Amino acid sequence: MVRGIFNRVGFLLRDRQTRAGRATNAVLYVLNTAFILLYILSTYDFPAPTLVMIRALELGLGVVFLGEYAVRVESADDRWAEVTNPYTIIDLVAVLPLFVFPGLGAEFLRGFSTLRIFRFLRLVVNEQQLFGKSIRIQTIRRLELSMTIFLIFFITTGFVYAAESVANSEISNFGDAFYYTVIAVSTVGFGDIIPVTAFGRWITVIAVLVGFVLIPWQATRLRTLSTTTDTGCPHCGEPVATADRYCRHCGDALVDESRYENQY
Repeated sequence: MVRGIFNRVGFLLRDRQTRAGRATNAVLYVLNTAFILLYILSTYDFPAPTLVMIRALELGLGVVFLGEYAVRVESADDRWAEVTNPYTIIDLVAVLPLFVFPGLGAEFLRGFSTLRIFRFLRLVVNEQQLFGKSIRIQTIRRLELSMTIFLIFFITTGFVYAAESVANSEISNFGDAFYYTVIAVSTVGFGDIIPVTAFGRWITVIAVLVGFVLIPWQATRLRTLSTTTDTGCPHCGEPVATADRYCRHCGDALVDESRYENQY
């Protein structure tokens, strides 16, 4: 009986065609959004009763997500493949710090809560559909690239706050950390906020190096996609630019080369 329940719920978690499956996943994505917002709110100086309520809601959602993890693994055809799936690992790592006792690095580990945002990337890239409706390949690529840039800022912000909030009076909430992250990664460098912990410095260095390489590259790819047609390469299926004569992915000709040869 228990096995049957696991299989039924597991089916709903993976199903994108039936109304029940779409509703189940819509609820999970709403809860995922709430989890991220609660983490952000918990960094602000609210009255003690409000913070206790936020913490209780976080723990409740954490239990829900742990249950989802258990069902996904238990109902999977290949449990090892499910356990080692990068998105599944990230989902688990983002929740576990909620249950770490205070005094054991809990504040820093809570920075991993920002990793829950990868769930939205999983929705677009891995499943390639939005609640049962297929997404065009160009739209998937644009969302993937845009979200990658946002992920750099958002996740870095979470770890900067976790590393600096205790020791740095200039970073007292998520908003302060986000401001610092944008200024640092974009290399503007006003200098009004600087990291004071070793972790904070290393996180900044890594984020700047990653952003220095990845953001311009992703921005260039986004610009390229803005000139692509609605059709893909007839050979590999990847999107192609309107003016391209050759596919940038597989190298095959996109037009009849003989018409160019006849011009000479």
